[in-house]
Amino acid sequence: MEVNNVSGAYTSAAKVTETDEDKETKKTQEEEAKEAKVSEKEDKDTVELTDSDYDEDGVEEKANNYVANLLANQSLTEESRALIQQYMNTFDGARFIKMYGPFSSTAEISAAMYAVTSHMVKYQQDE
Repeated sequence: MEVNNVSGAYTSAAKVTETDEDKETKKTQEEEAKEAKVSEKEDKDTVELTDSDYDEDGVEEKANNYVANLLANQSLTEESRALIQQYMNTFDGARFIKMYGPFSSTAEISAAMYAVTSHMVKYQQDE
């Protein structure tokens, strides 16, 4: 009678059991990792403002000032005026901050507004 084969069979069965447990543990770890990535992405979607950053109202005020300066130019075409006014009618400060901010100075807001409106601005002498 060979006792070694019996113990070998037992260790083989133990390995199968361990493998199943390892697979279960691995699945759980993978699921937790996926959940962590999703929560990280959700965390990144929020914008946290510091005390020195402009809030939505401040950004909207500065954006309106920027647009008012654009519209004050007499050589701006009527089509450009209409496009810019339409943009400002649908302006969303929170979305603007999320896309281009956060902003800690008026210059940063102006630069972002320039990036958004530059393709809308056309002057009469350019036509």
